[in-house]
Amino acid sequence: MATDPTAVPRHPDDPHTHDPEAHAIAHHVDPLWLYLAVFGALIVLTVVTVAASYVDFGRANTVIAVLIATTKALFVAVYFMHLRHDRRFNALVFVSGLFFLSFLFLFTLADTSTRNDVDDYHGKSTAEPQAAPTSQPSASPASH
Repeated sequence: MATDPTAVPRHPDDPHTHDPEAHAIAHHVDPLWLYLAVFGALIVLTVVTVAASYVDFGRANTVIAVLIATTKALFVAVYFMHLRHDRRFNALVFVSGLFFLSFLFLFTLADTSTRNDVDDYHGKSTAEPQAAPTSQPSASPASH
């Protein structure tokens, strides 16, 4: 057995001892066809995103774009970031992040979707630009 001259000598009971064979067994390797299938799905979803941008779905445009982007992000996280084979806790952290991100999107969409509502206090639409009040000096009858 050849030894590595650059290796740091360690005590046999050291828990940080690196065993290359155990390391190779612990990692799951997905087949190439799976990566190519996911890549193909990402390409198809990109084409769908571009195609959807040319169609007017009204208020659903943003929702559709976010759903497509979320689907693509899930493909990347599950397959290319290997969350599929990782500990369940890491998947929980990822899903929790998506959950809180969805709240940020929800509040933003709620804000932007109500900008054209009528302001009940002033009785004017908030979408219309408000004219600045003009103060013209009143002409006094004594100045004639």
